[in-house]
Amino acid sequence: MNSKTVAYARSRLRVIGAFAAVLAWGTGVVEFGGGVVMWVFDFADVQSAYLQSFADQMPMLAAPGYQPSALALGVVIGLDLIPMVVSALALALTGLFFLRVSRGETWTTQNIELLWWVGLLCIGMPLLWPVIWTLQGLGFAIDLPQGERSFSFSIGVSSQAVYGIMKGILLCAFSLLMRDAKTISDEHNCYV
Repeated sequence: MNSKTVAYARSRLRVIGAFAAVLAWGTGVVEFGGGVVMWVFDFADVQSAYLQSFADQMPMLAAPGYQPSALALGVVIGLDLIPMVVSALALALTGLFFLRVSRGETWTTQNIELLWWVGLLCIGMPLLWPVIWTLQGLGFAIDLPQGERSFSFSIGVSSQAVYGIMKGILLCAFSLLMRDAKTISDEHNCYV
C-alpha cells in the first residue's frame, strides 16, 4: 500500500472516530439528562405514571389524594436513576473507545478491555430492569398498610432486551478476538 493511501485511511479513521466519540458522549448526556429533566420538570406526571403502573398490584396507590412518602419517592427515583447511569456509563466508555481509535490506539490493551466492559454493561442493562421494577414496587409498598402491600417479582426478558444482551455478547466476543489477534501480532513481531 502506498503512503498516500495509508495517510488518507488514517485521516478518515481519525475523523470518523472523533465523530463517533462525540456522538456517543452526546447520546450519554441525553440518556442521563433526559430522565433527570423529566423527574425535575414533570415530577407530578412521572410520579402519577409510576403510581398507576403499580396500582394493579396495590390499588391504594391509585386512590385520590394518595401521596407517597419522601422515603418511598426517594427509593423509586434513586432506583430509576441506576439504569440511566449504567447506560450513560456504557456510552461514555464507548466514546472513549472511539476517541482512542481516532488517535490510532485501536489494538491497545486498554481499548480491548474497554470494549469488554462496554459489552458487559450491555449484557447487564436489560437484566437490570426487572430487578429495578421489583425494588420500585417494594419502595411504594413501604407506606401502605399491612393488607395493602404486594410483592411482585419479574424476570421477564423482552425481545428488545434480548437484542441488548446479544449486542453485549458480540462486543465481548469482538474484544476477545481483538485480544487474541493482538497476542498473535505481538508474538509475530518478536520473531520477525
